[in-house]
Amino acid sequence: MTTNTASTTAAPELLHLDPNEIEVGANVRFDPRLDRDFLASIEEHGVLAPVTAVRLEDGSVTLRDGQRRTQAARQLGLATIPVYVHQATSRHRVIEQMVLNNHRAELTAGERARGINQLLLDGVSMTKVAKELSITKDAVAAATVAIESETAMGALDTGQLNLVEATSFVEFDGDEAAQAELIKVAGTDQFDHRVAQLRAEREDRRRYQETAATFSAKGYTVLDRRPGWSDKAYIPTNYLRDADGKTLTDEAIAAMDPQHWAVVLESEDVYLDVTTGESVNEHDIDFDTADDPTLEPAEGYRHARTVTETTVWSPEFYCCNPRVAEITMPDWAARQYGFDADRLADASDPDGAAERERARQAEADKERAERRKLIALNKLGEAAATVRREWVRDKLLSRKTAPKGAALYLAEVIVTRADLFNDYHGQKLAPELLGLPDNETAKMAVAKLPATGDGRALVILLGMVLATTEARTAKDAWRAPQDITKTYLRFLEDNGYPLSDIEQVILGKRKAETVYRQACKED
Repeated sequence: MTTNTASTTAAPELLHLDPNEIEVGANVRFDPRLDRDFLASIEEHGVLAPVTAVRLEDGSVTLRDGQRRTQAARQLGLATIPVYVHQATSRHRVIEQMVLNNHRAELTAGERARGINQLLLDGVSMTKVAKELSITKDAVAAATVAIESETAMGALDTGQLNLVEATSFVEFDGDEAAQAELIKVAGTDQFDHRVAQLRAEREDRRRYQETAATFSAKGYTVLDRRPGWSDKAYIPTNYLRDADGKTLTDEAIAAMDPQHWAVVLESEDVYLDVTTGESVNEHDIDFDTADDPTLEPAEGYRHARTVTETTVWSPEFYCCNPRVAEITMPDWAARQYGFDADRLADASDPDGAAERERARQAEADKERAERRKLIALNKLGEAAATVRREWVRDKLLSRKTAPKGAALYLAEVIVTRADLFNDYHGQKLAPELLGLPDNETAKMAVAKLPATGDGRALVILLGMVLATTEARTAKDAWRAPQDITKTYLRFLEDNGYPLSDIEQVILGKRKAETVYRQACKED
């Protein structure tokens, strides 16, 4: 027996209806964009192509596709427009609107996000939405994030972002400066790098605020800038002495009343004990043990694996009430800061000490400026490594076959650096870059390959070499780039990786000083 489909699915009717009586309903297009030429065409010719609509159970007619034509007809006062009226689900309505509008006045990314979320609300799976709209699952997931942010949706509606970029953009809601930076690089290959840099800057600010709050709670004045030579309110400690004439150490100052002291917080790279978190002098570390966990450190030194390097905000102290704090200072300093020399000065100070101190401070300022540059560029190096590793994992090593130039790259590296496979850190990093499940090693991944798995085997070999090279590409690789790092970055660039500014410094394409000035300008 043949089923009569006509009895279950009614054919659409072509009717001429008053556009004001047609319910526009929910529409993925946020703004119908009725430009002058479009209105002029409708006014002269009328609506030539029928719009489509669905008749609901209560008899009302709701638009499926044709919002711009319907709105234009309303605005121009047309009595009727042609309408194909039939039945359809909301899912089909949204999908058809989006597909049809893609071939007319292009939907904004914001309108796409609203349409995608409407489909998801209607119970359509993310996989189905991606397939029917011919977009990636990442774009579908991004739409669910963007819809919750007014700023992201605004940027999508104005074409300043695409959907995937909006996911990262939302992270910085409430930080207008950061979002403005992202808008500048949206649509370029530097977007991911800028996101990583802004994340690092945000974490750095968080640590600063946390450290500043700790000192404030103790009673110290936290200064937002370093006092100048002529600033008489805050006296640097390098030539101050306690009441007994002893040099003031940070420990001695910490034992004094905090209300007489101010601090300036400076970013500093330090080593911490991995167990206790206590500071470790880098001169006590045997860095020769860094690549070999089984190697015994030299006598009197500690193994490199017992420490971790990090950036902290360290205090520089300034005395703001030397009389009450019972501080002494040389005669020239007492005169410089306007204090009673008989009470605070050490009269044994030789001639010319003030000028020597001025020169010393000038030299110290240069050293601090160089340290700030080093730390700033190292932070760019860390941010670049985050993006680079994700790119290698997701774009290069997720493949079934090796990318172009892989065999030549491997041959070049292995014949010049056969020791790479002995690198402990590289062996640890390889599973991560290869995207292997937890606890699976590269050896296990090779063992699972079928006899026809040559292609993937080469990818695994490539991953091991890249991991070792990556592990040896330190955050300060820009200072003295190694040939192996240069070869690595060129290989990635040849395969589509967008180099960051600091990585271009490694390859000699940019100057470190120029990149630093640009980073300071952006901050």
